[in-house]
Amino acid sequence: MAGLAALLALPALAQDTGSPPEPNAKPALELVERRLGVMGTELQLTVLGEDKAHLEATLDAAEAELRRVEDVFTSWRDSELTRLNAHAGKGPFEVSQEQARLIARALKVGELSGGAFDITFASVGKLWDFKADPPRLPTPEAVQAALVHVGYAKVKVDLERSTVELPEGTRIGLGGMAKGYGVDQAMKIYLERGIQHGIVNAGGDLKALGLKQGKPWEVAIKHPRDRERVLAVIPVSNACVVTSGDYERFVEVDGKRYHHILDPRTGYPSTGCMSATVIAPEAALADALATALCVLGPEEGLKLIDGLKRIEALVVGLDGKVYRSKGLPEAKRN
Repeated sequence: MAGLAALLALPALAQDTGSPPEPNAKPALELVERRLGVMGTELQLTVLGEDKAHLEATLDAAEAELRRVEDVFTSWRDSELTRLNAHAGKGPFEVSQEQARLIARALKVGELSGGAFDITFASVGKLWDFKADPPRLPTPEAVQAALVHVGYAKVKVDLERSTVELPEGTRIGLGGMAKGYGVDQAMKIYLERGIQHGIVNAGGDLKALGLKQGKPWEVAIKHPRDRERVLAVIPVSNACVVTSGDYERFVEVDGKRYHHILDPRTGYPSTGCMSATVIAPEAALADALATALCVLGPEEGLKLIDGLKRIEALVVGLDGKVYRSKGLPEAKRN
């Protein structure tokens, strides 16, 4: 596990963003928000400040950065990642330092989770097409044949040379981490431009900075089967909340539910839990861990979380019961 902490860690956000305003304090800061579609999901960008023109320019820059990240890591159209996959079996392939670093981090999460999070899931994931009409489901024989090419240890990354090598038949997908990484990058834009308060929310991958008019931002965790039922309201400041679950993209065929989070060990949709919410300092890691928890389930998943510093989780099991990590304080419960 050497080098794990260095690869997973990112600089923490500033911790002291001020206290709630006094009666004679300055007027409330102006809030500017933008909603759009990026990275296959709904994106919400929010910033607070005194200069509206500067806030709008910051949102322009954050949006542009998210679109850039999408272009680098997408597997749905031509990109550096698709070209890497096309080079499988042909030796090391030179990629950008950014691509190499994120792949290396993803492999470390694969190691940390015992393969529950595995970017080579795409080797079998390509067989599933939930958007087709009717949905395309693979045969058991096809799944077994593709599983031969799954395994994070098959991927070789050379950070010094900025190369990645895939064996023939192996394909990687970064959908379980790239969205969170994009959120981190957008927040980095906020910080570089002097923003002290704001959020980036990409379809459940949320990062909060500072306060909302003097109070922590609040994130409502909803039940995956009853979206009107709130399980917990979590106050968040300078932290991330990421939720993954089997309710996001799924189809029902012959009365059976199939969803998009695959178990890399079986090649079939995961059966660990209905949903998993991870609270962490940065979104890329939280994104990957939430996916891993959907595969591992409450018992194994929370054992993993309880062994990590500054990370908490709330999991809804297949039985509908809510499970929490040991460090999740009472204040964060509904």
